[in-house]
Amino acid sequence: MSNSPFSLWAAAASDATFTDPAACAAHAGEFERRIARRNRIERIAGWIQLPVWGGMAAFYLRVGEVPLALSAIMIGVGVLVVLRNLTRRADNLDRHPEEPCRDHLVRQYRRQYEALLSVPLWYIGPVMPGLIAFLAAVTSGIAEVKGWDAALAELTRRGLFIGLVFCAVVLLNWYGARRLKRDLERLERLA
Repeated sequence: MSNSPFSLWAAAASDATFTDPAACAAHAGEFERRIARRNRIERIAGWIQLPVWGGMAAFYLRVGEVPLALSAIMIGVGVLVVLRNLTRRADNLDRHPEEPCRDHLVRQYRRQYEALLSVPLWYIGPVMPGLIAFLAAVTSGIAEVKGWDAALAELTRRGLFIGLVFCAVVLLNWYGARRLKRDLERLERLA
């Protein structure tokens, strides 16, 4: 064996492995397809909701329930904000031809990780004002008919259910963020 720098380097790194560019590109493509599919489902769910909230607002206006109508409009606006946020915070990043696949994948993972961690802010937050207004209007209506004790009991029941649903959404997204964080750290170690 010679003492040339190349042979020393080759001997020291005999167990070195290299990332296959085709495998990286396939992995990046699959990840981007999953993100696109998730976002497509979210968009469909959002667009389906809008006519529901609009119809409820129209109905409540027609029967003279202005607070309920306004809260339905507020929820619809919140859904529009969520849809905009989905595009701004959680859509796939564009690939740059000069960027190595691993670097692109790191950027993509980091973006999705940050989006999942901040779900309470950009996904749940925009609908909260309308939802709170809706619950307040319903509670006030129940109180007029059955009294405040019954109204507050109903508010507690509904609030707990909504809170559990939102907690489940947050926890599922935080769980997904933790998984992405592990994958992101593994990719960053390859640098």
